[in-house]
Formats: sequence, C-alpha cells, structure tokens
Amino acid sequence: MRRLNRNQTERDISMISGKGIHIFGEKKEEDKEEEEEEEEEPTLYIEPLWKIHVRNVSSRGRQKRRNRRVWEEEEREEGDGDGEGEREERRESPLMRALRQTRSSEEKPDKSEHFSVVRDCNVTFADIGGYDLVKEEMGQCIDILLNYSKYAGYNVRIPKGLILEGPPGNGKTLLAKGFAGTTKTAFIPVSGSEFQDKYIGVGSSRVRELFDLARKNRPCVVFIDEIDAVGRKRSGDGEGSTSERDNTLNELLIGLDGFVSSSGVFLIGATNRADLLDPALIRPGRIDKRIFIGLPDAKTREAILGIHLRGKPYDAAAIRLEDLVELTVGLSGAQIENVLNEAMLYALRQNRSQMQMEDIDMVLSKMLLGWQPTEHQLTEDMVDRIAVHEMGHAIVGFLSKHHAKVTKVSINLSSPNAPGSTIFEGTTTTIYTKESLFEHLMILLAGRVAEEELYGVSTTTGASMDFDQAYQLAKRMVMDYGMGRGPVIYPQGSDRYKELVDDEVFHLINSAHELTKSVVNEYRNCVRIGADFLKKERILKGDRLKVIMEQCRTGTESSADDYPLVP
Repeated sequence: MRRLNRNQTERDISMISGKGIHIFGEKKEEDKEEEEEEEEEPTLYIEPLWKIHVRNVSSRGRQKRRNRRVWEEEEREEGDGDGEGEREERRESPLMRALRQTRSSEEKPDKSEHFSVVRDCNVTFADIGGYDLVKEEMGQCIDILLNYSKYAGYNVRIPKGLILEGPPGNGKTLLAKGFAGTTKTAFIPVSGSEFQDKYIGVGSSRVRELFDLARKNRPCVVFIDEIDAVGRKRSGDGEGSTSERDNTLNELLIGLDGFVSSSGVFLIGATNRADLLDPALIRPGRIDKRIFIGLPDAKTREAILGIHLRGKPYDAAAIRLEDLVELTVGLSGAQIENVLNEAMLYALRQNRSQMQMEDIDMVLSKMLLGWQPTEHQLTEDMVDRIAVHEMGHAIVGFLSKHHAKVTKVSINLSSPNAPGSTIFEGTTTTIYTKESLFEHLMILLAGRVAEEELYGVSTTTGASMDFDQAYQLAKRMVMDYGMGRGPVIYPQGSDRYKELVDDEVFHLINSAHELTKSVVNEYRNCVRIGADFLKKERILKGDRLKVIMEQCRTGTESSADDYPLVP
C-alpha cells in the first residue's frame, strides 16, 4: 500500500465530504467552530474512509481483528440474553443497514402511478357480524396462505382467488377487508371501471401495473370491486370498443394464471352480476371459489343489529332485539344499518335522547313506501274508501293458511305512490306451493272486492296495480310453474297455445275472485269496523287486527272505539 501524506488525505476526503477536515496535527479554529454547530452523528461514508486512510495504513487484516474485538466487547456489554438475529443486526455496518433498508423499501413500494397499497387494514373477521359459514370458508384460504407447511404433505394447491357474488348491501367489500385484515398482508383495493379508458392499450397497461405492484408486495390481496366491468364475457363482433375490453381481460387472465408465476397474489372479486363474467376468468386455477353472499339470516341479522345498536341509546322496554330480528326479514345488512341510523337521527331531531320503536317504524315506512314532504289532498270519503280497500287485503290475508301473516295496515298520505298499504311478514324462501300462490292471488283481488261489497259499482282506480300483479302472477303460474287445470303447457308460439294460456289464466283469476268475494261478504262487518279504526288511527297492527277478527267471529256488535289498545 502506498504511503499517504497530509495533502493527499485532505484532498481525498474533501472530494467526498465537501469539507476540509484535517487529520494530522491540530485542527484549524474555523473547522472546530463548524463542527460544533453541526450534529455529532458522522456521515455514513466518512467513517469507513477514515478507518481505511488512517487506521489501515499498514494492513487490512489488523483492522479486521480490531473490529472483531470491538464487536465482542459490545456483545458482552449488551448481555448474553440477546438472540442471534439481534447480534447479527448489531454487527451490520451503518452503511449496509441503510442499503438494506433502502432495498427493502424499493422491493415493497407503497403505491404506483394509479394504485396504492393499504398495509394496515383495521377490519378483521371479528369486526363483522354474522356470516359464520362464509367466514369459515374464507378462513381456510387464510390458513393455507399463512400455514402452508400444514398442508404441504397433502399435495394441495394454494387458492389464487375467489368471487363474492350476491345482491348489493350484504357486505362483499367488508368481507374482503376482513380477509386482508385477518391475514395482515398488503391490500390493494381497485374498481373494475379503473381499467376502462378511451385510449387504446391503457386497460392492459394498468392491469400489468397492478400485478407488478402486487408481486413486489407479496404476499398481497388484490380486491377488484365490480369485477364484471373488466371481466365481462368476450364478444366476437370484432368492434374496436369490445376489442379493447377483451385485451384488458386477456391481460387479467395472464396475470392470474399465465406463464409467469403469480404465487403470493390472492385476488378477490365482488360483483352483483356473476352471470356476465367470462368462463375463462372463473375457471379453477384462476378463481377457485365462488361464494354467494345473500340476504342475512336470523342469526346474522341479530349480530348486525347488536353491532349497530351499540352506542345508540334506546328504550329497552319497547325495543327488543328479537322483535327487530323479525321486523328486518328481507333487508340487507346495509339497509338494517340505515334503519337504525335514520331512526336515531329522527329521535334527535325531535329533541329526544332515546330511540323509540315508533322511530324505527317510521323509517321502515319511508324505506318501503317512499316519502314526500306534502300530503295528498284527499276528501274524507276517499280516505274511507282507501281504508276499506286495505282492510279487504288485511282480512283475506289474516284468514289465509299458507300465506305470510299481516303485520301492519296503514294509511300514509305522505307516500308518493301508495297512500294505503298492507304489510306482511317477510320471508327469504324462493319456493312456494300452489296454495300459497293462489292465496296471494286472492289477497291481491281482495281490495277491489271489498270496495264492491260496501260501495257497489262505485269503485276507485286504486286497484290498478293489484290487477297488474294478479295477471302477472296467474300467467307465471300457468306458463312457468305448470299450475293450471290440465297438464303442463309448453310454449310453442301458436295461436292454439295462446288460447290455452288465456283460458287457464282466466280460470285462475276468476276462481280467486269468486272465493275472495265469499270471504269478504262473510266478514263484511269486520271490514267496516277495521276501516273505521284505520281511518281514525292511521295504523292497525297485526295483534289489533287479531282482536277485531276474534270479536267479529263471536258475533259481538261493537265499533272501533270499543277495542282497547293492544301493546
């Protein structure tokens, strides 16, 4: 090694640090003043060069032995309880530590030009109420991703993705967040529409950008909301717009299961229209699981209500959780949350600190029937006819054996389309018997029949919607369900076929009308009493209707004022 003189050492160090630091002899006064003003922490580049130029003048091996003794002394000072990993980290030079941290940050960037990575997702499956079977199905995917050695001996493949499908408002996006939060991995949320652009090639480039960012952050969960916007079935018309969309889909297919491995990237897609997705996208190997997220069952509704009632003061004597579970049948999770939120806001607007059951009923009526700021300007005679019409629906529905029971009859003049309404218990079933459908046909016709029994030929136009629903139901019973008088009629499009369908539909509607007429005529007194009560109170609950029907059956002559309030 060549011997260094004073001028060479000063010149070399000044080229690196930009400062005239003196090594031999005393330092100049101006240099001392500059050092006192600066921080005492040395620059990472100066410390190794100082050792090279000054301490390693004779031999590099002697410096290594000296460094080894220094490391041993540091270990003894820190104690023998440190782990091997901590000792290795202390042995690492400041420069190497900085380079390692820089390399680590470069390997896992937080965002790209169009997408960003969420590293701390604060939602887990524990924060989501209900859907236990769905979480169990998704939980196995999490277990495979985190504990693959547990499954390695069984020759299983790590799932690459799943599709969450179902009606809106049931927690598909929330479950995807819970999946990422439970796995504690990087999470990239995107929308299917982000890949659509007017310029050619933009969609494909953004798909590549997405998967490049995901691979650099492995393990990573990619969530594509409304995936049908990018994964729609490919067409064969060759038009420019569809060709660009097809190219974007092709790039997505390659990213999921192409020649280049995408292990460590898990895709979750959410859609309301899974029937529009391309078969190549949802095949096993790309999308291994399809989970339908339907309307919440009783257990899930109870969990959702418990979460959203938390922190809202309410009258515990009037509002019971079991009643709310029954009241919210057929509502999605988002609708349940909205009902409780709007009810609490309405109570605060009325200067009340507690939520009442009346607030929840009011919000449910707005949700089902609509609301307008001005009431309908109707005469007393028209309101009486509306009450009679609704009581016809209610009484026939109350007497039906196979149909859902009546929960409430109301006159709501603030409703924009239906000033009167009869509400039945909700149900989540999709299979019905012929008896239940025929009774529903009778209930639809009962409103007009009640008007005819009490007002004769002076009827109203309020039954127009009922007639349309009755015709559509009878037509489906004949054409779709094969519930006519004879054998099943297959559609052929001929005049003979149309005549057979018309005859069967007429027979169903006429039979339901005749039977409904006999029932309403028998309980004519109940219709009159219930209509008087409804006109006065504007609302008639199912338990109050039960009292009216029981007294009418015993032949007790009374009016609406004689019936006490039923809690």
